[in-house]
Amino acid sequence: EMLAETLKMYEELGDKWLKGEKTDDKTLHTTLQFYNVIVLASLFCKSFSMVAYFTCKAVQLSLHRGLCERTPLTLLQFTSIVTKDDNAVLCYRIAKNALSLQERFDLAAQIPELYVNFYGIIAWRFEPFQDCANNLRKGFEIGLSSGNNYVGLLCALQVIKTKIITGSNLKSLLNEIDYYLHFFKTFQITRGINLMINFRETVSVLIDKEDATGIQEKAVFG
Repeated sequence: EMLAETLKMYEELGDKWLKGEKTDDKTLHTTLQFYNVIVLASLFCKSFSMVAYFTCKAVQLSLHRGLCERTPLTLLQFTSIVTKDDNAVLCYRIAKNALSLQERFDLAAQIPELYVNFYGIIAWRFEPFQDCANNLRKGFEIGLSSGNNYVGLLCALQVIKTKIITGSNLKSLLNEIDYYLHFFKTFQITRGINLMINFRETVSVLIDKEDATGIQEKAVFG
């Protein structure tokens, strides 16, 4: 209910709202940043109700109080959970317009978060898979180089998922999975390790060389 209500609020204001004046409201910036972090943490606590609540609260707050540099990520987090087949075009338009705010705000530090939401969750329906994969790779590289390792590696997961879907060269993909898997192990991100191992086993089966390319490790989900 809250998701639909928030989407309706955005539609009533229209895309012109995104062209409005920027606000210097520091409280808005701090609050949205706090909500953005809670949303990311809630995703990995598997609490969709918390994700939906704080995402909607963040969007509604920005709709009422104006645009700041946290607004683009707020809208991308929102569209990444509200998008369905029957509203995908609308949500893509909202997300695309939100991403275009890079021209008005300095969002360089947020690139990993922006790209994992847009190219990893939303854009694949409408944009070339290779473009999505390339931008997700960029998100991974920026994330690791800036110390935003966790979100950078989320981008890496989306890179592999996208390349599996597009039918990339499987042997090259196996090497790329090993490359990313090394970073997940280095930073001890267990959930990411498990997902990468599953991706690797899937690719090993697809190239029909499981004995030669399989690894002894098995994913363990708790």
